[in-house]
Amino acid sequence: MDKSLGARLMRHPVIATLYGVEQVDAFVDSAAEVSIVANVELRKLQPVVATLTQAGKYVIVNIDSCEGLSQDKGGVDYLADIGVASLVSTRVATIQRANRAGMVTMQKVFVTDRSTWPRSVKALEQSDPNLVQIMPAPMLAHLPEADRKGLPPIVTSGFVCNQDDIRSALAHGAVAVSTSDRKLWHLEPKALKG
Repeated sequence: MDKSLGARLMRHPVIATLYGVEQVDAFVDSAAEVSIVANVELRKLQPVVATLTQAGKYVIVNIDSCEGLSQDKGGVDYLADIGVASLVSTRVATIQRANRAGMVTMQKVFVTDRSTWPRSVKALEQSDPNLVQIMPAPMLAHLPEADRKGLPPIVTSGFVCNQDDIRSALAHGAVAVSTSDRKLWHLEPKALKG
């Protein structure tokens, strides 16, 4: 994982998930240092990235949710060209392409039951991301400890409703939790220690 990103997550393990441009100002004013930018139109993406970068925030773009990028093979190159250092995707090929471009990658996996988990592990082995985003967050506690320890650093997301959810994820080995709940972006890191 990128040293800058790792240091930021150590200081503040809550990642702000921004759905669209409406939450940009709230994130800039928050204690959170890292964001996942999702559902932003292609023509608005560069200004959003520039605003967040100038504010000293770390930007991870959810390439799958940005119309015009998700299925485009040139999407990774476009993100690199506008100064995005990191992306998240569910797609193995996208993660592999971003790895080759030198980006920090996070692969999102949905764990719906025990039968889907082995497929997710195989996909992660193929793509070799820097981070893995496990959804929904409560599933992390149900994954075998050996699997959790063998994964890249874990970010959990989905059904993160309060401080206890964050504490639980961190206690089960996550390095961070992503959430769109603005009140959780302002939590003091000491409040998250178990």
